[in-house]
Amino acid sequence: MNSLLKKVLLASVIIPLTFSTAYAKSGGKGGHHGMPFKGMLKQVDLTPEQQADIKIIMQNYRSDKKMQSNNRGTFHERQMAIMKASDFDEAQAGALIDDKNALRKEAQLKRMQMTFDIYHSLTPEQQGKMDLLFEQHQQKMQEKIDKRAQQKNK
Repeated sequence: MNSLLKKVLLASVIIPLTFSTAYAKSGGKGGHHGMPFKGMLKQVDLTPEQQADIKIIMQNYRSDKKMQSNNRGTFHERQMAIMKASDFDEAQAGALIDDKNALRKEAQLKRMQMTFDIYHSLTPEQQGKMDLLFEQHQQKMQEKIDKRAQQKNK
């Protein structure tokens, strides 16, 4: 059970990060580099009911994400007001940073909740296959990081 918990926690951190990064890079279209999570889900032979459930989970996540993105302009406006003021207001800048960090935390929690909900909509056999796919993806990402580090050191 402890091992399963570790895998779920690992997956809940890795998948949202890869999901959001790949989604942003692909322009939101899920192209070649986009949405490895969707590709993993395709490999676990989902039933039509599971596909429908997961689609709803992802749609709910996207609608929450759209609501958050509407607040981005406010952050920029507040940042510009601080920058243009005659004196630097450290308290106001700190509050702005705290607000931004709170939004990031909320977004990451929602991504983790989405991943958790999807993972737990799978059968135990499918979860086992996802665990293997998560590990393979993590190894692949680590290899890329190692390769970049080696290239930087040259």
